[in-house]
Amino acid sequence: MISRLTDRALHGVALHGPGEIRPDALAFHSRIPVVDLLVGTVLFRRRFLSRGAVGHVDLPRAQDGGLDLLGLSIATRFPDLRGSLSGPHFRSLGLPMRALPTNMELAEALMRRVENWAVASGGRLELVRSRARLTGFPRPDGRVGAFIGVQGGHVLDGDPAHVTLLRSLGARMLAPAHVMDNELVGSNTGLRRGGLTPLGREVIDELQRSGIVVDLAHMSSRGIRDALPLLREPFVVSHTGLAAFHGRRSRLRRYSAANRNLSSEDALLVAEAGGLIGLTLSTSLLGGDTLGQVVDAFRYAADLVGVGHVALGSDFDGGLRTVFDVTGLPRLTQGLLDGGFSPDEVAAVMGGNALRVLAAGA
Repeated sequence: MISRLTDRALHGVALHGPGEIRPDALAFHSRIPVVDLLVGTVLFRRRFLSRGAVGHVDLPRAQDGGLDLLGLSIATRFPDLRGSLSGPHFRSLGLPMRALPTNMELAEALMRRVENWAVASGGRLELVRSRARLTGFPRPDGRVGAFIGVQGGHVLDGDPAHVTLLRSLGARMLAPAHVMDNELVGSNTGLRRGGLTPLGREVIDELQRSGIVVDLAHMSSRGIRDALPLLREPFVVSHTGLAAFHGRRSRLRRYSAANRNLSSEDALLVAEAGGLIGLTLSTSLLGGDTLGQVVDAFRYAADLVGVGHVALGSDFDGGLRTVFDVTGLPRLTQGLLDGGFSPDEVAAVMGGNALRVLAAGA
């Protein structure tokens, strides 16, 4: 399994702690719904219900940061690029080290982990399974909501009927693509970067029939353009940067985000089709490591596609260094207010837009 030392090295931050927040900005932050579309914490062996010093998110720190709803994302297959990754399955999950026979088995185990966290939380963490529970944020009692997302359509093991099983287990969002090509579609970091396959088209149709939000994150440009005409329901690109912003403003030249980030052309197509773009807090995908860089990225996105198509998709605990951890979310609210966004626009970007899209599912 991934060691604590490796976990710490993967999930560093540039800015530590909540920072200095004005009372008026903090009060505003506490009144608005704050939603993060994608957090990868479930993929690591953590005591999520206890305050920790490793990684970006745990429940106490989420409460400190005023996070009301987070998408806990699961993934079942990564390329074998590091010693801690073995074969086609991601074994660094604190799960039994035997080879699980199917991606669906591993997905079920990870989804049970989230359910167990909620049960053991004493009411502090609520697993959101239905549209009816997507109202009333922030919760008066300080409860944090969580919904389950899935990255990589290979989780279905080639069977679109497994979409129904995932929905019954609590999944509310699914990205057909992840970090490598699969039988549904090419990845923007894959070898072929191909478009949707016939199976991929069938899965997108089944996701919409089942009320699972379609997530175009990690999808190749060809895949995005193939998918858009098929989408009848609100959809997301849950976590990304914008390639044009990164190229214009990058201070971190060691990393090329040309493939991983969304092009301006694709971002505009997503917005024109009614999609929502979740902006990451990854320093490598932003091209910088300051709060100003984050605020500028949100401004760039809002100017490009419109405020109604912008949300937060931090990719906390996604194997990347971020500008701050979850306790720093009030920094972002204050930065957006100071950066020329109106209070209504900040409320939309920080959570209102995401709730609107998530509520479209069954």
